Amino acid sequence: MTRRRLLLIALVLSFALHLLLLGSDLLPEISLQPAETPKLEKIDVKMQALRLDQPEHKPPPVSSGVSLAPAARRAAKKTAAKPRPKRKQAASQAVADKQSASAPAEAPAAPPMMVAASSEAVAENTLPQAEERSGHHKDAHAQSSSPSHEAASTAKIKPEDKETPPPSGPTAAAEGFIQPPHPLRKFPGAAKLTYDLYLNSGNVGTGVLNWQQGNGRYRLETVATPKFALRLFTKGYSYRVEGQIGNSGLRPDSMQSFEGEQAKEEARFDYAAGLLHYGLRGEQQLPLQPGAQDIYSLAFQLGLKGGQLGDKPLQITTAKKVYDYPMASTGTFDYDTNAGKMRVVVFQAKGGGDITEFWLAPDFANLPVRITRIDDKKRIELRAIRIEINGALQWELPPQPTIRNKNAH
Repeated sequence: MTRRRLLLIALVLSFALHLLLLGSDLLPEISLQPAETPKLEKIDVKMQALRLDQPEHKPPPVSSGVSLAPAARRAAKKTAAKPRPKRKQAASQAVADKQSASAPAEAPAAPPMMVAASSEAVAENTLPQAEERSGHHKDAHAQSSSPSHEAASTAKIKPEDKETPPPSGPTAAAEGFIQPPHPLRKFPGAAKLTYDLYLNSGNVGTGVLNWQQGNGRYRLETVATPKFALRLFTKGYSYRVEGQIGNSGLRPDSMQSFEGEQAKEEARFDYAAGLLHYGLRGEQQLPLQPGAQDIYSLAFQLGLKGGQLGDKPLQITTAKKVYDYPMASTGTFDYDTNAGKMRVVVFQAKGGGDITEFWLAPDFANLPVRITRIDDKKRIELRAIRIEINGALQWELPPQPTIRNKNAH
């Protein structure tokens, strides 16, 4: 049997096997690919900086009268615990009655504001035992209902403490936009975003991004898992970032990349020495620039600061490479998710032939609902299909049509 005949038989058998698989249920359903360029419509919505959603700590009260109240209560308890002779109690009562009767004649009447202030101070420092047993609900209610107390509490509120109101106007009231169940006005303490992963416009797997912050620190993990058929070629990639977070935003300390369980490139931000280490085992280094970010922290820095990172080029590392380029907003758009429109502000950076895009959603705490990386060899995209914030589901893309379902009809 000649080689040509063997090759022909192999081709026929391969063709027959593919036909058999296509007619069975052995192949997984393949999602219909969205348009390579998603539908975008220009809109006029501004993204604003957000306050951090931090757990509330209950510091001791600022008021001197309230802080002294416990000591006053203890003193009152000790005094009440000692039994007094009846004659001394009667004598002290007579003296108190005499002093109270002579008080108006001895001292001129104080202005109403001073009387109110002094009475409040006395009440705060010497709370009766009866109020201690019943709690301070009545006192708190009386303070909150008085006009002077309301004015004082309003005066203590700082402008930055006021919550940013949601966008208003025709755009905010327009129907058909995807909205969270409740307004999100703070940058979250925890978030989990699930993405469809695309390589050169082909759906090749899923991506999960986990964000956590608290006590001045943050941790960011990104995991890319390939589809079953592609796991023969790669075990997937993951990235781990840790750093500091505060009023000035994110300050990364380290970034590590892995292929499966194998450690790959890493980046270390040595602020004391002013050096940025990167590459395999961090063997390469460059001078560390102010405001330097890793590629994943950058998306959250943009969201937290409302996109206001200045016009100067930023030092950005992928752990494998280091770039210096500015982030520029290309506009605000309606992003058609195939299940409703979502408002997004698109930020783009170009440098060295590479393009990075972050699509941030103002209605969803400025979180990145799409991330795109383009170089001369490939185009990688993460498109959000599920958004969880502080453990609560905010949005999920409903099941989309598949090739098998479409052919079935």
